Amino acid sequence: MASDPTPPSVIGAIAHDRDGKPLGTITAVYLDDATQQPTWVGLTPGTHAAPDTDEVPTIAPVAGSEFTDGRLQLAVDSAAVDTAPRATRADHLSPDEESALLEHYREPATARSRATPPATPPATVPTRTGDGDGAMTRAEEQLDVTTVVEPWTRAVLRIEEVSEEVLVPVTITRQRARIEHLPLAHGDREAGQDSSSGERQPSRSTGWVTLYAEEPRVSLERVPAERVRLTTSWETEQSTVTEQLRHEEVELTTDDTPRS
Repeated sequence: MASDPTPPSVIGAIAHDRDGKPLGTITAVYLDDATQQPTWVGLTPGTHAAPDTDEVPTIAPVAGSEFTDGRLQLAVDSAAVDTAPRATRADHLSPDEESALLEHYREPATARSRATPPATPPATVPTRTGDGDGAMTRAEEQLDVTTVVEPWTRAVLRIEEVSEEVLVPVTITRQRARIEHLPLAHGDREAGQDSSSGERQPSRSTGWVTLYAEEPRVSLERVPAERVRLTTSWETEQSTVTEQLRHEEVELTTDDTPRS
């Protein structure tokens, strides 16, 4: 609900409570969003307050008021206006602020004069009186849970070297020495035998033979193995939200004193 951008003639008038007590200057008029009819007026202390002041006015209801001779007489008393909930902006009333004002001005004047604000929030919701038709509205708190995207953690790719033992089979070829036997024909000389005397000479070595063998030779080469990149994905999980909710309960109080 916004204030009227084109101030009517009531702007600048002096407002009085139902008993004729001056309350202040009318500096704002708030119109109903649906009907565009004046519903609330904003009051600024003093009798010469400017309509364009930045001070947030005190809100009072228009219902039941009378505008005569340049003054607006409200249908509420000064105590109700003085203790009315204050708005946060001078040019607008939020739905929650309007609900609080309706609740405030619906309370009886006697209960309002005796009420003192508690130092801490009450443990229970205060009882409220019924409407004119004998019914009352019961209120309760409801939990509205939504989600917002917030930074959760940071991830970075880091390369670390890890050593591991690798077994690679290798085929190795080597030379081996063996003895070959050659048969002698009749009349051939045996190695180490004197041909004239026919006596056998001492044996002698035929010399050393070099044998060759293959050996494994290992060389290391660093080559690219694979490409790795960092990606993100969404995972859904169930979470539980716990909150204390308050609600109003209706209780019936009767007068046990019999009527005479």
